[in-house]
Amino acid sequence: MELTSLYYFVTVAKELHFRRAASILNMTQSPLSTAIKKLEDELETELFYRTSRSVKLTEAGEFFLSEAEAVLKRAELARNRLKQMLSGTSGKLAVGYNEPALNTFLPQVLARCRKNLPDIKLELRELETSEQLSCLHDGTIDVGFIRPSGIDLGGFESLMIYRENYRMVMQTGNKLAKKEKITRKDLCDQDIILFAREVNPAAFDQLTTALSENGLPPPHFRQDARNKHSMLAMVKAGFGAAIVPESCCIEVTHPLTVRALDIPLPPVEIMAVWNKKNSAGTVRKFISLLPEFSENQ
Repeated sequence: MELTSLYYFVTVAKELHFRRAASILNMTQSPLSTAIKKLEDELETELFYRTSRSVKLTEAGEFFLSEAEAVLKRAELARNRLKQMLSGTSGKLAVGYNEPALNTFLPQVLARCRKNLPDIKLELRELETSEQLSCLHDGTIDVGFIRPSGIDLGGFESLMIYRENYRMVMQTGNKLAKKEKITRKDLCDQDIILFAREVNPAAFDQLTTALSENGLPPPHFRQDARNKHSMLAMVKAGFGAAIVPESCCIEVTHPLTVRALDIPLPPVEIMAVWNKKNSAGTVRKFISLLPEFSENQ
């Protein structure tokens, strides 16, 4: 059964006159009559009483009219919703993010999206970089916010969103807490807490290489923690000093101290990434909200 047949039937049922209905449908009466007869044959019942002077709905026709109108309304609603989805004004959008994004620009981005695109349903998932890339490939998420260090972004579109520096967090009683900036030489006898290498191997390797240069004895690196809360807890417990993104230090208070690093470390970068093949309007609309936040530092 085709929607066109239902539309023809509803038009005739409203007019109860084949010639007027044909005029409304911009067609001749003969093919309209043929289409209605074909529909009746398909349904195995008559929908109209026809005489030379009048056309009336049968009991089956009256029942079928309400059902046909409901189907046509639902089809029109689906058509409109599809248009909205393709235009990016409604639909679902799955967003992956990491902790640095959550600590910096992401709340503002999400608030702007809710304000400007209220009919888009946001689905948020906190994932590490490797997990986000896998989800982008299989379509589980539409947009990801990742650290791009050492990542092959072939097949993806991307936009640099945020850049910040590392800081060192230590116990206030640490001898280095008296210094304004920490040098590479200062780290020779220190236990340094980093995020676990499995979280982002490329970023971990870049960081440890930079912290081990200049021919000095390397620090002792610990990689027990997967997030800033665990790293700061380890500092409080006396396991060493932690190297964390600057945005992770906002809530650091006594008995911990934050110090700048006079060491050429790679910056902490976050990029918005989405699949080139994803043509959903919701993705385009969401990405259009991001340029104000790009190249933040």
